[in-house]
Order: sequence, then structure tokens, then C-alpha cells
Amino acid sequence: MSKIKESRTTYAVRRAHDLLVKAIVPSVRRHLPPQPRLAVIPTDYLGISIIGNGIYERREIAFLKRLFSDLGLSTEVYLDIGGNIGNHAIAFADTFGEVVAFEPNPPIASLFKTNLLLSGVTNVRLHEVGLGRTDADLKFSLLQDGNDGSGSFASGKGDLVLPVRQGDQYLAQHEPEIASGAKRIGFVKCDVEGFEADVFAGLRGTFARHRPILAFESNHKADGEKAWAELRAAGFDTLSCLRETGDDGSRPVQELKRWVLGYSCWAEPIESIPDRRCNLLASFGPLAKQG
Repeated sequence: MSKIKESRTTYAVRRAHDLLVKAIVPSVRRHLPPQPRLAVIPTDYLGISIIGNGIYERREIAFLKRLFSDLGLSTEVYLDIGGNIGNHAIAFADTFGEVVAFEPNPPIASLFKTNLLLSGVTNVRLHEVGLGRTDADLKFSLLQDGNDGSGSFASGKGDLVLPVRQGDQYLAQHEPEIASGAKRIGFVKCDVEGFEADVFAGLRGTFARHRPILAFESNHKADGEKAWAELRAAGFDTLSCLRETGDDGSRPVQELKRWVLGYSCWAEPIESIPDRRCNLLASFGPLAKQG
């Protein structure tokens, strides 16, 4: 008869881990709001964060929601470029009149659509294409082990070949009310793992027409500088870094500062792309004068 076997030590360690997780996660989630409801890949970095916190980057999202409320953007459109499984799109669905998202990776896009159903969100539209400088079918690769949503077109490598469409033209064909300016874009989030400059080049006309606030990652200074150059060509002139208490120190120092001082998140104006990794906000003029 077939059977499996674990040593007493292996069983004890794994069982203790199972019981600890089953005890901690439900107790943590009791303190979280019931929405959004998100299906995740449980071994994925994003999924692990959502299981523990209910939503990914919840503190930065809370800060941005307050900023957008202060600026009166509730009737405007949010473009989510690199929508992943829908974390940000669904989190901001109650902040904007409409959300238009782009996610070309088929299994991740499927999770996105599932999460729209789970969360009961009806004002989000998903386009299963990537945006770029020109129309093309490009190789797509996963860049980070343990993060299924970290794929990108930037490396030019990969087994998947997925559609990329020139941004301004695609919006004119598929979102004509946005392209014409009848519906105004108030905020854009772009998280495409190094492909930002190509995305921004293809949306230059849209950015100049709508003058939105735009959030993007700079994981490597060279990539960040290329992206910022494209944004300046579209008329953006102000750059801010999303800061958090203790983010200028090591992880132990960061956590110690937060234990002692509490936690804060804010947008700090900067003159150029920083050397370290940073989530950035680009705007047409200072953020305090937007709207």
C-alpha cells in the first residue's frame, strides 16, 4: 500500500507552522475592513501581503485617497497601467468616477476579473493589453521569483509574447470619451517594471491634454531618469517622492523609528530622481495647487 512519511521533527515543525499561521492570520483580519475581497496567489509576495493586511500598500493608498479627496478628483478617471490582480484599481474604485486598467498577462488578468466580481466593483474596465511607444507584440518575462505580477516587456526576453499598443491611439479607439477630453483623467498609476519610459512616450498627447497626477516606481535610477524625461516632454514639471517614517534607514532602524515615533506617509518635493528606490508622483505644478 502506498503511503507518505515525515520524520517526527519535520512533522512537528510543519504542524507548528500551520497552527501558528491559522491562529495569526484570522486574528489579524478581524481588524481589517471587509472590502476589498481579493483572490491571490498565496505564495506570491503580493498575495502574502494581502493575506496579512487585506490590501497591498494600504498606507500609501490611504495617503493618496486623502490627497485626491483634498484635490476634488472624485468625478474623474483613474488609469491603472500594470493593473496586476486589481489591488489598486479596486482600492480606488470608490475614490474616482471610473477606473480604466491595463494588464496584458493572461493569468494575472484573470485574477483581476475574478477580484472585480468578488468585490462587487462595477466602475472598473480592464483592457488586456500593454501600453507602449508603438504597436507591437513583445516578449514578456517574469522579473522576480516569488512575484507573479512582476512581469515586464523591458528585458526583451521571455516565453510569452503579448500585445502592446500605442497609448494615445489605443485610447482614441477604445476609450473615445477619455481621449477626447469629455471625461478627464485625474490620476495615473504606472507600475510596469522598467517599461515606464515606453508607456509614457505613447501617452504624451493624453498627458498634455488631461494634466493628471501620475505615480510611478523608480527601482533603478537610470530607468527612473528615462521615465522622468518622457514625462517632462509631456509637460510635467514637478516631482515628489512618497516618503514614510524611517525609510532612509535599514529595515531594523525603520521599524524602530516607527515604534518610537509612529507612522507617517507624505509627498516630499524633490529636484531629480533619487539614487534609492522610491515611489514617485509627477504633476503639473505643485500638488497643493492641483485641481
